[in-house]
Amino acid sequence: TPKNKFGANSEMNDFDIGETVICSAVVTTAAGVPTSPATSMTIAIHNEQGTEIIAPIAMTNDSTGVYHYDFASSGKKSGVYLITYTATDGTRITISKDKFILG
Repeated sequence: TPKNKFGANSEMNDFDIGETVICSAVVTTAAGVPTSPATSMTIAIHNEQGTEIIAPIAMTNDSTGVYHYDFASSGKKSGVYLITYTATDGTRITISKDKFILG
């Protein structure tokens, strides 16, 4: 079980350069029940200057409503990284943001 798993709207997490940062998100209904969006679930990552590090890419679907993306931090610079999770269900789009620190 990876120690560095975190999800949308968590506290900011610190990682060492070289670690795999496991970015995870759970999509739920208004009642809190996990659900998978019909169209897509993507992630994009930018550095704190706004430079795109990872263009929007599909996340891995682990189970109903549960997604992850493994971000390889080797060779990346120290600093704050901003995550944008985008769940698309037909014409309905839901965006959630998170961030982490590489140091």
